[in-house]
Amino acid sequence: TLAKAAGVSRGTVDRVLHNRGSVKKELALKIKTLAKELGYVPNRAGRALSGIRDRFKIGVLLPSVGNIFFEGVIEGIEKACSEYEELGVDVIYKKVQGYEEKTHLEAIDELKQMGCSALCLATIDTELVAQKINECELLGIKVILLNSDVKNCKRVCYVGSDYQKAGKTCAGLLSLISKFDKLNILVVTGSSLMHGHRKRIEGFIEELKNLNVDFEICGQIESNDSDIQAQIQTSKYLNEHKEVNCVYVTGAGVQGVGASIIATGRDDIIGIAFDDIYTTVEMVRAGIYKFVICQQPDRQGYHAIKRAYQVLSGTVAESVFTDFYTDTIIKIASNIGK
Repeated sequence: TLAKAAGVSRGTVDRVLHNRGSVKKELALKIKTLAKELGYVPNRAGRALSGIRDRFKIGVLLPSVGNIFFEGVIEGIEKACSEYEELGVDVIYKKVQGYEEKTHLEAIDELKQMGCSALCLATIDTELVAQKINECELLGIKVILLNSDVKNCKRVCYVGSDYQKAGKTCAGLLSLISKFDKLNILVVTGSSLMHGHRKRIEGFIEELKNLNVDFEICGQIESNDSDIQAQIQTSKYLNEHKEVNCVYVTGAGVQGVGASIIATGRDDIIGIAFDDIYTTVEMVRAGIYKFVICQQPDRQGYHAIKRAYQVLSGTVAESVFTDFYTDTIIKIASNIGK
């Protein structure tokens, strides 16, 4: 089976797995990768794979400090690390807080200086970041964009949610449950610099218009994915704008916004948010948020590392890669939580 999958003879497979004879490096690596994926490790190919000398250093940038969503992404990365370690994969993390451009640019430079051959970046969508990614490409460093995309850059592919679709899904569900003649919506986003956050808003507005919903976006707040900032700013806005009857949270800060809605003493405000994280579960069950849209963060982390390895090892041609979208999953009080 392994020989057929690799398109070689059984003798070639035997030589590679037992480190006997001369086989071209690229072909040997292909056979070892397939051995891993077909379950020949550790019993049949473990010793061969552990003998790999070349290491593939993959740098990962995550704005995960203070944002528990990325715990799921890290879970997926760690799973990939455990599976691909014997194939020569080493992962270096650079974890930052928030979306300041200077911080993200410096983090990418640090990963480059550490000798990373590929980068999996969950970063902001700015012109300077796109230029930095293009510089990486010129240096032969392969870039996979993880969780949020960046326009006008030479990345291998994007791995993450279809944010436009997620925003449209929120709008469609809202139109089904709203009893208001007009929706007065406050948008609480993480950062306008995040491509995904912007797409969630664009898709939401586009679909509300398509459905002929009477609505107005009363205001937009940026919380920088901080629960404290989200609570302070949302509380102030809701106190000053009693007409708001829907709060659409497109990034982190869900707990802070929920606390603000509770503090109003109103039970008619429709809360909408994203991701099945432990700070959100009880608020959905209590009806503060009517539903959340989830995006499989573990699959994002896993497939970003897998693709980085595949392009570095040459087991999959770079030209073959297309964007990888995780599922758009609806969670309500009846099915939220693990």
